[in-house]
Amino acid sequence: MLHARMLRYLDEVARCGSIRKAAAKLNVASSAVNRQIIALEEELGTPLFERLSHGLRLTAAGEIMIAHIRKTLKDYQWSSERIDRLRDHHFPSASIATVGGLACDLLAKALMQLRAERPFTRLFVSVMDAEDIMGLVAAGDFDLGFAFDLPDFGGVTRAASLRTRYGAVMVPNHPLARESAVRVSALRDYPLIAPHVGVLIRDQFDDACHRNDIHIDPVVESDSFEFLRQFALSNNGVALLNELDVDDSLRKGTLVFIPIVELKGKTQTISVVHRTRGALEPLPGLVVERLSLLLDERRGSG
Repeated sequence: MLHARMLRYLDEVARCGSIRKAAAKLNVASSAVNRQIIALEEELGTPLFERLSHGLRLTAAGEIMIAHIRKTLKDYQWSSERIDRLRDHHFPSASIATVGGLACDLLAKALMQLRAERPFTRLFVSVMDAEDIMGLVAAGDFDLGFAFDLPDFGGVTRAASLRTRYGAVMVPNHPLARESAVRVSALRDYPLIAPHVGVLIRDQFDDACHRNDIHIDPVVESDSFEFLRQFALSNNGVALLNELDVDDSLRKGTLVFIPIVELKGKTQTISVVHRTRGALEPLPGLVVERLSLLLDERRGSG
């Protein structure tokens, strides 16, 4: 506390250009402020202020020191506020805007791992359309965004990204499950579970069907990727999904992912983003680290 008081004295003198004016603002004696300046100058072995007839002016050494002082004061205030929150049971928090499939799988895994290590935290996850995420993150309404194919957006930084494939998803005992790849024509013989028209995966699948003069009507359509995954798990057909939509099921071996020949080279990019302006709070920063690690693991496993 004494150290913080000395830094505030020096900061105020630099702002006011006068010991007397600084002392008046700080409501302390001018002599007390002067003693602090002299003591620090003696410790450093160099003057921090030029003594002019009309007041004080920072020396080159003083400019360096005042930059350090202001950063230290800012960090001190930041830490004090967070300690106060802990004292009042206002725990560190992070808010994440995402899309449905990721909320149920990859993001949930990252946040559960984080909560296991840091139980005194609060996490807010909102599921929404991907096109809304960047604007909300840029505006500061959410700390982070996590979704596929997020567009470039002013004021938003991509912290980590991963390109992923999409294709046919089915249970391991399905007749197509042992294929290394399937053509769209092979899917005519099985119930198709697909996202709504307008979702990139569905639109590119429909385009591939059209180019090959094939017509397939899905038996189940939904904008909920978790719903589509559950239908695939119940052996009610072949689902058209991204690998990461079913990441946990693929790792457990309860579902199989098979590339579709006509969609070769078609990918989606998943990104975790945050606002560019201002420092990222510690807990959102840890969420970014956790998601980045998970994406790196998926990249390493192919």
